[in-house]
Formats: sequence, structure tokens, C-alpha cells
Amino acid sequence: MKEYHTKIEIKQPQKVVWDFLMDFDRYPEWNPLVSKITGEMKEGTVIKAHIVPLGKDFLATIVSYKEGEELIWEGVQGAKFLLTGKHYYQLKAIDANTTELLHGEYFTGMLSNFLSKSLLAKMEDAFVLHNTAVKKMLESKS
Repeated sequence: MKEYHTKIEIKQPQKVVWDFLMDFDRYPEWNPLVSKITGEMKEGTVIKAHIVPLGKDFLATIVSYKEGEELIWEGVQGAKFLLTGKHYYQLKAIDANTTELLHGEYFTGMLSNFLSKSLLAKMEDAFVLHNTAVKKMLESKS
């Protein structure tokens, strides 16, 4: 399995951060990774996400949706045994006005062994850029 994880503290309540992340209509305004998500946010449903760096749409299945706390979707390339990516957002309240955003991805399947360290580092850097954009947008509202 290959993986990368990022986190950032945002000086906003957990509900504010969650609502911002779930406002998919605004993604084109700020999100450097995903410019569009369509579909119902409910476990077991399929969504479509446009991944900016790849210039492609991908289908993914919501595997966990816990209102205000967690969203995990799973995308399969070819077949599960070949390459599967699980992308997640998790929120944790540090206090009433500060939230920790955990954001990352796990890759499994035979082809995950061929994901290079440099590619994973670039993907992690993109997630850091995403997290920084979330922080900037939300903290500028304060």
C-alpha cells in the first residue's frame, strides 16, 4: 500500500470547515485539485469528480459519510485488484473555534507498487496546496 497524509489547523469551528468543504459548487473558485464534484453525498452512491492536475473526470464511490466529521471516497482504475485510491477528509475539533483538517489518500492494488515516491510527493504537495487554500479562504472570513 502507498499513502500520503496531510493536516492543517484552521481557525474556524468544525461545522464551518465542513460546510465549506461540502460546498462543491464553489470548488472552481479555490480548489486546485478538484474543480467539480457531482452526485449525492451518501454512503454507497457514486460521484463524479473532475481532477484538475490530471484534466480528467473520475467516478468514485462514497464509502464513508459522517456529517461534519468524515468523507471518504474510493476510486477504482480498471479493477480493484489493479489500483484503488481512497481519498479522505476528516475533521477534528481542537477547540470550539479551531479545527484540524486531515486530508490524504491510500492506494492499494498491484499497480500501487509502481507509484513512485516522487509522484506521491507531488500528490502530497498538491494536497498541502489544497489545505492552505481552505485555510486562507476560511480564515479571511474572520
